[in-house]
Amino acid sequence: MWSWSSLLWPLVVNTDPEMMTLSAGLASLRGQFQTNFPILFARSLVASLPVVALFVVLQRHLIAGIAFTGSKG
Repeated sequence: MWSWSSLLWPLVVNTDPEMMTLSAGLASLRGQFQTNFPILFARSLVASLPVVALFVVLQRHLIAGIAFTGSKG
């Protein structure tokens, strides 16, 4: 309980980042530099959808071209 008070009081009273104690400064930086994985996964899905859609549309032409090059004659 005492350690929580030693973190909470400087965090509430002091708003200047240069004057914060070490524990309060680290607590304030904790949320700033984290990776937001759900947003990252959503962006990668949106970026890969056009490639997959183009492959599905052009798949018949791709397979027909491969079959044509392998035929004799």
